[in-house]
Parts: sequence; structure tokens; C-alpha cells
Amino acid sequence: MADDEEKTEEPTSKKIEDAKNEGNVPKSMEVVSATVLFFGTLFLLFFSKFLLNEIQRMMLYVYSFIGQEMDSSTYLKIIAHIFESMIYALFPFLILVLFFGIVSNLVQFGMVSVPISLKFEKLNPITGLKNVFSFKKLLEALKLTVKLTIIFIVMVVLFFIFGVDILQMMDKSLSNTLDEINELLIYFLSTILLIIIIFAIIDYYFTHFYYMKSLRMSKQEIKDEYKNMEGDPIVKSRIRQIQMRMAMKRMMSSVPDADVVITNPTHYAVALKYDNTKNSAPMVIAKGIDFLALRIREIAMDNDIPIVENPALARAIYTQVDVDREIPEDFYKAMAEIFSYVYELKKGKR
Repeated sequence: MADDEEKTEEPTSKKIEDAKNEGNVPKSMEVVSATVLFFGTLFLLFFSKFLLNEIQRMMLYVYSFIGQEMDSSTYLKIIAHIFESMIYALFPFLILVLFFGIVSNLVQFGMVSVPISLKFEKLNPITGLKNVFSFKKLLEALKLTVKLTIIFIVMVVLFFIFGVDILQMMDKSLSNTLDEINELLIYFLSTILLIIIIFAIIDYYFTHFYYMKSLRMSKQEIKDEYKNMEGDPIVKSRIRQIQMRMAMKRMMSSVPDADVVITNPTHYAVALKYDNTKNSAPMVIAKGIDFLALRIREIAMDNDIPIVENPALARAIYTQVDVDREIPEDFYKAMAEIFSYVYELKKGKR
């Protein structure tokens, strides 16, 4: 029935944590790409000279073979040098991309530890086709199309703006051409970066909105979750009843050890015991009202324990002092009189 109920409540922290443990997290790939591109652009700004020097060194190496007779070993040598130069030039950039790709995911949803398990239903081609044509996938495709279209239009505009500069590069030296390429590359990357950052901000909020919407719960689901976490209220009530009965039984078994019972005379009863070798003041070992008070009186009479009627004192001790607790100083004077009476009573009996 809970599944049929409308899900209008925000997800609880437990629901979000359970979803995270299952690998269901609000992941925005736009944020990842924007972060990587942003720090990649910064890398190019600060280390562009390093990259250009490596590219220039590689091109000069290739130019040095112009006019020479080429064979397979020479081609392999040139390819190996180009590959080595590219790895050396781009390795810091690749490490940077990997690092910030991981960091951007951690910032979005933290560490996720999902146990690896083989799910054969994932191999079902029908299920795979449903996932491909799902609303979420179509929305992602539409978003990507819009983004690429905007980037393409902006790039065309930039080419029109810098078209003359690009054509004039042909008449310049290699060093000047590389410098201008670097400058144009920064313009183009900065423009693309601005577009992607705007899309990333929009996508981040939409991703979180739809994620929280997908985890919404019905009122019954929240009640069921509370029951699972805290226990069924009926079961808890039953446990409390059992605990109270056990505590009551234990308390009543202590009454025969009391030195005196103070009563109301019928509605309240408090059993006290004083052992000056263990306690600094008399201790309440049992107390009760109505039926329990009557039962405490009966046990006291059966065990020849003195019963003192003092309504105000009985009510005050019952209200202010818990079982197995010593009485406070406010009652010392009254207790001294009662225990003197009990002592004289026991002395007279002896």
C-alpha cells in the first residue's frame, strides 16, 4: 500500500545514506567536465611555454629529416620520438585531469563504497534498450546536443573574428606562429570553458533536484522506516511492561529488608532502610501508591516491620526520591525522629 501512496515527503537522512551505499548518488558529469577543463586551462596558461617548447623541439626534429632518404627504421625512429615528446609534454596535464576528475566527484557526493556484484539482469538486451531510450537518457542527449550546438555557433563566430589572424600566420616564422596559436587557443578554450561552467551550474542544481525528487517518500514509508530504526511501538510498549513488572517484582522482594515503612496511611507507602556502614542516609528501597502501597503494608506487617503514618512525609519522599536512592538533607530531621522512634520500638520489644 505504501507504494501506491503519493510520495510527498522529503527523503530522510537514512534513505539518502542507503541510496548512497547502493551507488545511487547525484552525479553531474557537467561539473566534472567543467572542473577538468577549468584547471586544464589554468595549466595551459601557466605551462604553455613548456608545451610550446616541446612541440617546437619535436617539429624541429622532424624538419631535420627533410631532404634525407627515408626508410622504415627512420620512420619508426621519428614516430618513437614524437610519441616520447608527446608523453613528456602531456603527462603532467593527464595527471591533472585525472586528479581533478576524482576530486570533482568526491566534492559532489563523497566516498562511495559499493560492493562489486554481478547482476545478470544488466545483460538483458531488452532492459538495455529500455535504459537507452529512457527519459533520463533522452534528456542527457538533448542537453548534450544543445551544449554542442551553442559551442559550435560560438566557435564559428570566433573563427570569423580571428579568421584574418589565422591566415596571416602562414607568412610568419615558426616561433611567432606558435605564439599566436597559443594566444588563440586560450581565447577559444576560455570561451568554451565559460559555456561549460554555465551548463555545469545549471546541471548541478537540476541533478540534485531530480535526485531528491526520486528519493521522496510517502508518510507510510517514513513511519515504516521509523519502526525499523526504533522498533515497533507495540513491541516497545510490551518490552517496557515486562521491564516494569520485573523491576516491581525486584522492588517488592526488597521490602522485607526495610527498617521502616512510612504511609499516607493508605494511598502512599515508602519503605526505607538505613545501614550506616554502607550509606550516609536512609535509602528508599520500595515505594508505591494505592494497590502497591497496600501490598507494601501487607509485606511489612507479615515481616514485623514498623509502619509509621506520616502523610506529608510519605507523599514528599514518594514524589522526590527514586528507588535505590538516599533521601536528601531536607528530610534528615524527620528521618532522625522516625528512626529514633523505630530504635526505641525495637529496644522495647527486646
